Amino acid sequence: MFKRKLLTAFITSILSIILISFLTPIDSLFGEMDNYWKSVLYSPLAYAMYVLPGVFLYGLPTSLLIGAVTNKMEAGQFQFSIIGHAFFGFLLFIR
Repeated sequence: MFKRKLLTAFITSILSIILISFLTPIDSLFGEMDNYWKSVLYSPLAYAMYVLPGVFLYGLPTSLLIGAVTNKMEAGQFQFSIIGHAFFGFLLFIR
């Protein structure tokens, strides 16, 4: 289970960094966008500093915890997993 979740976290990190870089390049955040593709090429390094720790230090342990709890359940395993992931994802937005 750990190998599968680790691989999923790695794929999620790569896809998130690429998607965020294309949608909001770093230069567009400061209003100085000269060349879109140049800005997109430099953005992944900056976004990786935020995405990688978030996925591997928060998302992976949370997913392992939810997986350990739901594996012991007989019924409603999928539903409780969705609720658990949504709850811990929502916790990031509450301060």
